[in-house]
Amino acid sequence: MSDDDEHGRDVELAKEKDEEEAEDIDEAEELQNEGAREAREEAAEDEAERKSEMREEEAAEQENIDNHRDDEPFQS
Repeated sequence: MSDDDEHGRDVELAKEKDEEEAEDIDEAEELQNEGAREAREEAAEDEAERKSEMREEEAAEQENIDNHRDDEPFQS
């Protein structure tokens, strides 16, 4: 094998290695972005659930504003 052939092969192998590393980085970034997107969606769902529960509690309170009168009086 001549020096030119070896050098050409080395260059080709280096290019392939760089391409594989770039693909690995792209895949890792994609997974990270997907994880972040899922976390944001989950947080938004949790926030919507919390707001819904608060609205339900407020509606129940409005239906029976005097509900606190059913409780035992405070005694010290």
